[in-house]
Parts: sequence; C-alpha cells; structure tokens
Amino acid sequence: MMLKPALGEKSVKAPHSWQQLPHGNWLRQHVEAVLTPHCGKLFGYHLARIGQLSGQLQLPKLHIKHQFSLASSGQVDVYAEPEYLPFAEASLDAVLMVAQLEFERDPHQVLREVARSLIADGYLLLAGFNPLCPALLTGFWPTQVDRYPWRGRYFTKARMLDWLALLNFEVVETGYLAPSLLIESLTPADRGLATLARGIPQLGSMYFMVARKRQFPLTLVRYRKKQQHRLNNALPLANRME
Repeated sequence: MMLKPALGEKSVKAPHSWQQLPHGNWLRQHVEAVLTPHCGKLFGYHLARIGQLSGQLQLPKLHIKHQFSLASSGQVDVYAEPEYLPFAEASLDAVLMVAQLEFERDPHQVLREVARSLIADGYLLLAGFNPLCPALLTGFWPTQVDRYPWRGRYFTKARMLDWLALLNFEVVETGYLAPSLLIESLTPADRGLATLARGIPQLGSMYFMVARKRQFPLTLVRYRKKQQHRLNNALPLANRME
C-alpha cells in the first residue's frame, strides 16, 4: 500500500482549544498524564510549546524556567508559522507539540525546524491522533468530516518514528492513550474500549513520543586513531604523542 505524500496543498487551521475536540478535557487529561512522568527529565532554560493545545497543557513538574507558546494565531506568546520557527540554531532545550502536525501543510518541514532549533540532546515531547484507532470510523460520517480532529490529516506512529529517525532523534518512550470513539454523546468517553485497550493499546485515539536529538561525530574514532598513528611516525621521536 502506497502512503499518501505528507506535503499537502494547504494547511488546515489547527484547533485553538481542547473544547473543540470531542471529550476535549478528557483527552487533555490523558495527554498530561502520560507526559508528566517525563517532565522531570527536562532541564535547561527555554521550552517552546508549539500549537495552542500544547500551550494549554498543565504540567506542573515541568521546571524549565522560560516556557512560551507559539502559533500563527490565537492567544499565544509568539506569533509564527511552525514551518519557519524564529529561533537561532540550537537555541531551545525542549519542544512540546501536541496535535499540530495533523494540520500543517508540510509536517516534514516543521520537524526539520524543530530539529534545527533544539540543542544536542534536547527533548521533543510529541502527541498526535492515531489513524488506526476505532475513532477514525467516526470521521467517515458526513457530519463529522469538517469537524476536529477529522478535518486534519492523520499520520501513523510508525511513520512518525521514521521521520524522527531521519532527523537523528532517538525515541526513548512511546505509546498510545485515550481509547475512545470520540463521540460526544457517549459517556464515559472510553465506554466499550477501556478494557480492550489494556490488551490492545493500539486502540488509543492518540499516540505520544518522547525523543532526544542526537548528534554523532563526523569522524570515526577508528579513523582518527589511524591518522594519529601516521602523524606520530612522521614526527621526530621527541615530538611524538603517546
């Protein structure tokens, strides 16, 4: 099966609040629950929350001093397009991005900008909607097509893993969360799926990833030692390095 190209003709306006999503507050609480254990591992001075949903998460264990939200519109601290982040290279210690790539014209470019802006070993906390969950069936109803989250484009967790690997990210934790059909009239939101999801976590309506940007040496250690050996042989005995 051929994958649809990630590059779209145009971007779709991302939701500006969790209330725009079916069971939005319930989804937000699940995202906060899976990300909170990783917040204590984040250190540094600057953290960017890309997208308005990211800016509305309550993560009290996140102790990075300077946190700011970024989006192209809405009530945020920085107005900018995620495709063109206004940050110097290697200037951010961490990035938090939730349900944003689904609404971007070029999600590859957004991830490239995130990688460029992060310092070496900087963290990316990412969450998105799972296209393989039962909630996808709900989006086929004509009345749902233009509603959130179905008006965006879904990308599988496996595809996201490939994209991050190409950008030299090491994924240290990943999983699924919030099993639900995302039908507002169903209460509780995970009715009929909560028990099944314990054995089949892929039923979760969202996935999450915690990744670190890695930088590898441009010169292999073995090659460098070989060059040093040649240099030692070319120098007078008194000037050689042990």
